Amino acid sequence: MRKILCAFFSFAMLASSGCRRHSPAAVPSAVEVAPAPPAESPPPAVTPPVVTAPKPAPAEPAPPPKAVAAPSALDVGELNFQAGNYGQAIRSFEDFLSANPKSKNRDQALFHLGLSHALANDTSRDMRQAEAVLKRLITEFPNSPYKNQAEFILGLQAQIEKLRSDVKDREDKIKRLSEELQKLKEIDLQRRPSHPPE
Repeated sequence: MRKILCAFFSFAMLASSGCRRHSPAAVPSAVEVAPAPPAESPPPAVTPPVVTAPKPAPAEPAPPPKAVAAPSALDVGELNFQAGNYGQAIRSFEDFLSANPKSKNRDQALFHLGLSHALANDTSRDMRQAEAVLKRLITEFPNSPYKNQAEFILGLQAQIEKLRSDVKDREDKIKRLSEELQKLKEIDLQRRPSHPPE
């Protein structure tokens, strides 16, 4: 290729020198040809890095399963109380109270035990027992947050008992009055003179 370019330039120079024969400066003494840039060598082959899969971390032993504590008698009592199973709640609260004489939750158990006795619709209903439990709560835990509610319930129960006794008194008075009226009627009938037939 270089030779061809040199030949071409030489020919071109000769042709132009033919037009300027009389001018010695027009004829170049030598033709300089710029050297061709060296052919670029291909970049060195790059070997891709060898990628190895990461080694799996050693398997850690699974943590031992946590033991789930059985619900306490108080928890069982609360669940039954909320569900309206008052007979079962009474048994659970009584179990809790007998097994935990120092528990800080005794006032809660006593309060719900008293309510369970009062609210039960079966043979577990016992207002006397409910009153006894609520009075025990007030005596044993004078600073309990349940004290005011217990006193309120006991006050309502006292009013109901008074009304019952008032109703009984009223019924007794009505019965006596009826008996007295009947006696007066009989006395009145005896006092009337018998009328002779006309």
